[in-house]
Amino acid sequence: MTEYEALAELAEAIEDIKQTAPGVEIWRDIGTPDLPAAVEDLAFSSPTPHQQEANARRVSEAFTVHPGQLYGVGIDHLAFGTAMLSLRLALAHLDAAQRRR
Repeated sequence: MTEYEALAELAEAIEDIKQTAPGVEIWRDIGTPDLPAAVEDLAFSSPTPHQQEANARRVSEAFTVHPGQLYGVGIDHLAFGTAMLSLRLALAHLDAAQRRR
């Protein structure tokens, strides 16, 4: 995967986070106290890849549960957890692409 493709994947994952975050009601149970603010900053970050990447990493670090733990909490929370998996995968792809530069 090229860096350009990884950035496109990251942009898609960020959109998934933006779409699923409004359904989350148990923020303190799924992450650090910074998680809600980190998600909000990601949703309203500038469209520059560097800013989006930095905010995506902040969200990833603040999300502390395994997404599978959200299965019994409700579909909205499970959708957010799935979006988090996509976000982390996109960040891993971006890291790999940047190492190959």
